[in-house]
Amino acid sequence: MELNQTTLRGILAQILSVDEKYIVPKQGNWWNPQQPDANIANWCAYQIKRNRPRTAPFYNEGSEDDTKVNGVAVLKIAEIDLQFVGPASEELANSVSMWPLRSDVKAAFQQVQGAIMTDEYDAISSPFYQEGNNTVTAWNVPNVKVLWYSIKDTTQGLLPVISLDGTIKN
Repeated sequence: MELNQTTLRGILAQILSVDEKYIVPKQGNWWNPQQPDANIANWCAYQIKRNRPRTAPFYNEGSEDDTKVNGVAVLKIAEIDLQFVGPASEELANSVSMWPLRSDVKAAFQQVQGAIMTDEYDAISSPFYQEGNNTVTAWNVPNVKVLWYSIKDTTQGLLPVISLDGTIKN
């Protein structure tokens, strides 16, 4: 499974122990959880800012029993922007610095062959405005980094064996 905007939403819902509807992409035209009839205490907006390849693509081998031996892999670092809004937003933003120690966070990112990196976890406040409905303080963690493998199956089959005498064995 790849780390992308869709899979990150599910991972964040697991980590924060909330329904996915309270984890929203950081974009203005998405559902606004701050609308008066929403009755939501806290929610999280997210955005993958960058998926930076850190290695050249390389082949990885499948098991010996597998008929599809090769896949291609690239080691990447995802830079993720998180924004928490609600009464507990400051506490939630500050808790991100504890994520590298949490086994549930490690398990959640293992779904995408990833691991959260120990890096800067600054919690930064900012005013939050969405469609003029409110003016509340949001707490942002602007640079959460996740190291992960992007793995693609090349559907390449086994290559035939060629012996030194020139015969090809299937």
